Amino acid sequence: MTKELNPLYETAEFYLQKQIPVHITLKSGNFANGIILKVREDRLILIEDRHGQMLILFDRIIDDGIEPRYEEVRG
Repeated sequence: MTKELNPLYETAEFYLQKQIPVHITLKSGNFANGIILKVREDRLILIEDRHGQMLILFDRIIDDGIEPRYEEVRG
């Protein structure tokens, strides 16, 4: 799949350019939170909050699985 046809690529590229923290939901049911460092045609590199630098392949992310992450407000 080329990057022009991959909506996950476009979404990841947008959040990379804006440096917006993201929440990524994986097909396994796990998730990752952090800042995207680099985006390629079929993968991204994320600076994950708990694990540090991670490689995540787009085929492991659910459709619409990249969203902005908002900090929880505790009160």
